[in-house]
Amino acid sequence: MRNAFIADVRRCADIDQGHSAVWRLFVNNYGLQALLAYRLGRWLLREGSRYYLWPLLPLGWGAYYLLSRCVWMAYDIRLELSADIGPGFYIGHFAGIRVRRCRIGASCSIGHLTVISGAADGQRPLIGDRVWIGAHAQIIGPHRIGTGATVGAGTVIQGDISEGMLCLGNPARLVRRNYDNRQILRLKEDAASAQISRSAI
Repeated sequence: MRNAFIADVRRCADIDQGHSAVWRLFVNNYGLQALLAYRLGRWLLREGSRYYLWPLLPLGWGAYYLLSRCVWMAYDIRLELSADIGPGFYIGHFAGIRVRRCRIGASCSIGHLTVISGAADGQRPLIGDRVWIGAHAQIIGPHRIGTGATVGAGTVIQGDISEGMLCLGNPARLVRRNYDNRQILRLKEDAASAQISRSAI
């Protein structure tokens, strides 16, 4: 939890450069508040079987429930614990965000009114590293989004998207190959160093 959340904070700090202090960044960034609740919940799921932590679990789950409910009701952001979200995640806005039953790589970004979810039969989307997903996009079902791909605003994914592709529309269609999305991701590092180890999750 700690390493992944630190990566989230650093990513937000790189983008929201007007907030120099971490506490101010946290107060003003709705997505970061949602990520704190999510990272706490995932840590509790992973570490809850350790017997020496059992006395702390009621307090931990109480804090998770309070944080996640506040974020949901105040900002309408739901990052469910069934989602596996890599470090350095950035939520560009609030309202109508649903992320569940999926796997998302490192250094990805999503916009508001975005839905990423598994299908009713349990098959889930697999999203690579450094993927930018615009507002109002929908990725539902067993679709693979390759590393460095860009899903434009309002795009509805109905199939796999290869690495580095820019897709737009409903249904999604390829607009450009080898599209460099580093500028809209606003990553400080170059494409090689932007990859953050999955071990940080």
